[in-house]
Amino acid sequence: MNIFKSMCIIASLLFVFPAGVAVADKLSDFKDADRYNEGCDTIPASSDYSSDRSACFSQQSYVKDWCDGGKGPVKCGPESVTPNLKKALIDVQARIADLKEKKRTAESNKSNAKDDAERKKYEDEIKDLENELYKATNDEAAAKQALDQRAKEVETAIYNIDQCISYRKAVLHAFASALDKMRNEKEAPEIEAVAYSLKSKYEASKSGHQEQITIRENSMTICKQARP
Repeated sequence: MNIFKSMCIIASLLFVFPAGVAVADKLSDFKDADRYNEGCDTIPASSDYSSDRSACFSQQSYVKDWCDGGKGPVKCGPESVTPNLKKALIDVQARIADLKEKKRTAESNKSNAKDDAERKKYEDEIKDLENELYKATNDEAAAKQALDQRAKEVETAIYNIDQCISYRKAVLHAFASALDKMRNEKEAPEIEAVAYSLKSKYEASKSGHQEQITIRENSMTICKQARP
């Protein structure tokens, strides 16, 4: 074998071998990812997908915190809660207004009383009305406090839901990016076969996250309507 042929063979090996190693490494990463049925582990660790995999894992941890209630409520409870609290406040305020009117009438009757007995009657009535007013005023304060607390709970839930949606969208984007790349994996039949399996998992992950995002968006609408 002459020197020229030897150099050609060496050059060919240097060109082909690294490519073969790269394909083998990618196939290994793909197969490792394909061992999992769902989640960020299904995104390969190879360089082309490392940013998607990293983003998925980092954002997924926040999804668990913000969407599973770890950071606080992500629902606003029954739709009847706020209307009932508002009605309770309106009712007690109406009761106070009625008691005050009755007190004014009793005081007027007392001023026009014809004798001590009649005056004593209206004094006792006024005393009873003042006691009722004291209780009703406390009820009003409690109703206002309950409504204020409800407002805080609703705003907290709205904030938490917004964070949940943002992080879920970030994870969904990681799967969408990986899916776009995976659609072009055709450099070897073995890789294309595994890529087909991974694509179906990314599509399922995207669908799952979108479903949860829609649920949270509906919760957000309900919470905004629940503002006092």
